[in-house]
Amino acid sequence: MTYIESIVSSVAIKLGLSSNPPPPYHPLDPLSASEIARSVAAIRQDNQDKRLWYKSIQLIDPPKAILAPWLDDLAEGKPVDKLPRIAEALLGRRHANGADWFVYQISLPDDKEATITSAEKVPTGQHVPPDMGEMIAAEEALLNNPEFKAAVAKLQLPPNAKVVADGWIYGADGIEDTPRCIPFMVYLSFSDNPDTCHYAAPLPIVPVVYADTFELARLDYTPIFGTGDKTLLDYEGRFPWEAYVPNEYDAEIRAAAGLSSRDDIKPYRVVQPEGASFTLEGRVIRWQKWTFHIGFNYREGVVLNDVRYDGRKTFFRLSVSDMTVPYGDPRAPFHRKQAFDLGDVGAGLTANELALGCDCLGEIAYLNFDHFNQDGSPSLQRGVVCIHEQDDGIGWKHTNFRTNRPSVTRSRILIIQTIITVANYEYIFAWRFDQAAGISLEVRATGILSTAAILPGETSPYGNVVSPGVLATNHQHLFSVRIDPAIDGHNNTVVMEDSVAMPFDKANPPTDNRWGVGYTVEKTAITKSGWADAAPEKNRVFKITNPNKINPVSGKSIAYKLVPAPSQLMLAHPDSIAYARAEFGEHHLYVTSYKDRELYSGGVYTNQSNGNAQGIRSWVARDDSVDNTDLVVWHTFGLTHNPRVEDFPVMPCETHMIHLKPNDFFTASPAIDVPASTQAFNQSRLHNPGQHLQGSTEVEDKAKTNGLNKQSCCN
Repeated sequence: MTYIESIVSSVAIKLGLSSNPPPPYHPLDPLSASEIARSVAAIRQDNQDKRLWYKSIQLIDPPKAILAPWLDDLAEGKPVDKLPRIAEALLGRRHANGADWFVYQISLPDDKEATITSAEKVPTGQHVPPDMGEMIAAEEALLNNPEFKAAVAKLQLPPNAKVVADGWIYGADGIEDTPRCIPFMVYLSFSDNPDTCHYAAPLPIVPVVYADTFELARLDYTPIFGTGDKTLLDYEGRFPWEAYVPNEYDAEIRAAAGLSSRDDIKPYRVVQPEGASFTLEGRVIRWQKWTFHIGFNYREGVVLNDVRYDGRKTFFRLSVSDMTVPYGDPRAPFHRKQAFDLGDVGAGLTANELALGCDCLGEIAYLNFDHFNQDGSPSLQRGVVCIHEQDDGIGWKHTNFRTNRPSVTRSRILIIQTIITVANYEYIFAWRFDQAAGISLEVRATGILSTAAILPGETSPYGNVVSPGVLATNHQHLFSVRIDPAIDGHNNTVVMEDSVAMPFDKANPPTDNRWGVGYTVEKTAITKSGWADAAPEKNRVFKITNPNKINPVSGKSIAYKLVPAPSQLMLAHPDSIAYARAEFGEHHLYVTSYKDRELYSGGVYTNQSNGNAQGIRSWVARDDSVDNTDLVVWHTFGLTHNPRVEDFPVMPCETHMIHLKPNDFFTASPAIDVPASTQAFNQSRLHNPGQHLQGSTEVEDKAKTNGLNKQSCCN
């Protein structure tokens, strides 16, 4: 395939125009448009006289006891039968007084009518998540509400001023249950252009709308001084909206305002003239020695299943399980600013439609996602996952100092990437597979800060002024990653390893530490469900071992090690409701026994949860055995974000990464057979050699000086 053909093919895949035959069957493929339509038809048949509001639908994974041997048979080339397909849908029956919410399970036999197998009401005290249709309907109702209009009029904004209201997550005040609500962060827009950065002009009012009826519940006012609780209701002056200045990020708006972009960047193009090195069979990808299935659902977004290296099982399922973003301003109504972006909204529903030349470079494959709108009509999100290869610098190198002969390989990685936009913020999730059998998850946070009004000249201990009159509040982003291992089998044990200095002991040669240089590795097996924390001062790692398989070289159990990110954990007080809600925010690592459908560490219903979401705390509390058995590892990491002026109007990416690396899994480096890096293969160029130098001895001498004629690594 030529380069042009590969581009045409990528575009065809993204636009759904490919004429390739239907993909092979796989039991973990996301629900198809046909399956969703059949599910909706069955639900409508069961609710003929009801006004329905659809929120989410996704595949229920087959039980692991059935799925795991099926995947083994598939990997071994044995004949396999199709497994049952079960969908789970969340929907409401709306009525004059609100809505009743239900979870439906639907059986989806091949080419037959779907059958409802259960319909259960959402438990009392649990709240369903908002959705985009709901947010838009609530915003429209708010902007037309007379009481809200009157409150805005008192701000004496300029004539014909446009007000923008961003729906947010309500959070919780305490353990008492509250009606499902949507608060709005309100802003003044500088222009009619919908891409203007309204976050540069926050207004000091937070209206709260009932989510089931779209009626205004009340108007909250925000503190406008740097400290204390004084709001506009306590302020004698007029709100000084004139202090705001435009702070734009959109290139066209900036250009119209005479703000130019850099003009000294030359094109950087990633060209793969022979095409990409990976192949896709439906949603099963093969690259180098890796094979795995790429799933996708409304809640977690990307899910990786049946991850194998050179035919050996490594991980059964990998996903980002949940995340929480607690804010650090203790004053009402900011005290309840705490979002669970996956549990409250969904990584799949907020996924960007990625585009060639923008979010990924090189030869790209895209995967789409079928879902539905709130009325049950089909919704296709194109290109929510991009797949590509990337050069990652030197993989390994050694130069024999005696002969000056180098051996070097370039590291190439495969990236499975998705990007979500949750109102003002973006998160980029990239699973990275390398040629040394390692897996990394890279998370980047970017987008726009959630801003609040502050009077000119004021500063605050709870955040930073990033534009005149604009306070960006201190906050945290904590991610919870679910790791379902299968280290050469499903019976595994997690071992915590610390590197610890030996006592300085001169008394007992030859086993002493009389020179003071000795250290040992202390190993602690986690045998009961529980938790542990990172300890960088001890080089702490967590090895997921298979105690039934011994490495013939080291004599130790084969393993993959998790190199944890030693992030700061929840800063909210342990007695606070914010702390109670963030079930995964107490510790860096948790180990639980495997149970089907225990997927979300924050609980199934995080929206307005008040400490009763029954997530990972309840699973740890079972005190199950996790020794040489089927277990799940959960890792919490993230960042504490104390905003800078440089984070506005759009925050440069903050990047964090965790690693899963083979540890005594192989008998030698798995990357030793990566081909040597050569100039004939890479075809690099000298920087600006100049036309007048081409073919001259000066260029030849420069090439020799740089080692470009060495056969081992450059020709």
